[in-house]
Amino acid sequence: MGTRRTAPRAIAWEATEGVDIAGVSTLSSRTSALRRTSVRARVLGYLIALSAVAVAVSGVVAYGLELRSIDQDIAGDLTLRAQSFLKLAQEGDPSTRLPYTDARALLYAGVSQVIASPTESAVGHANGVALFVPKYPERLPLEEDKAFLLAAEAHPTDQIVVRSVRTEEALYHYVSVPIFDGNNNLLGTFTVAADRGALVSNLNRTFALYLLAGAVALVLTGAVAWVTVGRLLKPITLLDETARDISESDLSRRIPIVGHDDLARLSHTVNAMLDRLENAFATQRQLLDDAGHELRTPLAVMRTNLELLEPRDSEQVASTQYLLLDEVAMMSRLVDDLVILAKADRPEFVQHEVLDLGEFTDAAFSRARALGDREWTLDSRGEGKFEGDGQRLTQAWMQLVANAVKFSEPGSPVAVGSSLGDGRVRLWVKDAGRGIPPDEHARVIERFHRLNPDVEGAGLGLPIVAAITSAHEGHLELESAPGVGSLFTMVLPMRGSAR
Repeated sequence: MGTRRTAPRAIAWEATEGVDIAGVSTLSSRTSALRRTSVRARVLGYLIALSAVAVAVSGVVAYGLELRSIDQDIAGDLTLRAQSFLKLAQEGDPSTRLPYTDARALLYAGVSQVIASPTESAVGHANGVALFVPKYPERLPLEEDKAFLLAAEAHPTDQIVVRSVRTEEALYHYVSVPIFDGNNNLLGTFTVAADRGALVSNLNRTFALYLLAGAVALVLTGAVAWVTVGRLLKPITLLDETARDISESDLSRRIPIVGHDDLARLSHTVNAMLDRLENAFATQRQLLDDAGHELRTPLAVMRTNLELLEPRDSEQVASTQYLLLDEVAMMSRLVDDLVILAKADRPEFVQHEVLDLGEFTDAAFSRARALGDREWTLDSRGEGKFEGDGQRLTQAWMQLVANAVKFSEPGSPVAVGSSLGDGRVRLWVKDAGRGIPPDEHARVIERFHRLNPDVEGAGLGLPIVAAITSAHEGHLELESAPGVGSLFTMVLPMRGSAR
């Protein structure tokens, strides 16, 4: 016996394992197919499914409530008719005010006062035979259903009880009131009944129309939703098309902004990301172009000198060594400057800290005085606190001072100053040097642009100052004229923000 019981269990377990594995595989394939379906189709499917569930739930709830209402109406109506018959039996003949002495007369009077309909009627009967029925041609023919009459006589009671019985003809809800003689013999029965099946059939036809209307509504909802979802997802379609068209060599495409909703904000965000990518690629290309252009000349000089070098000539070796070291130093400075410019757009380029403007100005002025023989003046010393990267700002300020020294004569005046007001910090350097023509003002911050090619430098000083100022969310101002001098001012916000 134990073996017979164990074997079927093992077989059943193995079969169950096989079904589970197949079920997992089927579920995985269905999930994969669903993921391959377009978002538009999935959203439409979800909307139609939710709408169908809403229609179905509403229909089921309404059907149940209507069915309950039918049963309550039937029970209430049958109870009232039975109570009217009992009242008639108690009060007697309305015309004589005398009690009924004949059961048939009472049955006739009770049936006569019933207003019958195709779904409800009354019958006075005895021994399964109908004696009296209401005089209405369009009524429920209870007298023709002998099985119902016998069932109505099967439970005599003096209490009003609503019962139900199903025969070959219909499903009835009924109330029977028996009439007994003095010896408790059943003389006849007054029965009122309603064809519940017919009433439910009417309800079913009504809800069949409801289901048809619901199906039509779902079709219309699907059509409208298909168009609406397509319009709502248009930014995603545009995003997909734009992403397909964008290449490394062309990052200029942008997504058209449609509407003002979440998808529009997504388009704004993606466009901003594309701006950053385009700027990053442009900076990278410019860095490579600039580095290649500027490093080509010193490399050529170094190669030419090495090719012409006579190793046995000690004086030429020493001279070439000095020249090459000078070229290497210049290349090192150039590379450092290019690295600074390449990092200028990164969030970690500046590290904000709270600085005291007065102390910061004093330190900068002390550094400036050591850069050359000039008539140094502290124009203004601002007071207050502001946020910024002290090292980067010092680097930029000293670069402006170095330019002022480079393009002015020894002993000429150079002024350094700072101020704080209107939520902005101003750091400036003013000289009385050569000055800059108006048509060159915008170009002086371009990389490798030099007003005077004979002056030492790669043309990266002012671009570095502009980059550091921009990284602090500020800007560089210039006032200059030939023969008058120049005034460079870094204008910064008092409070920086994390980039």
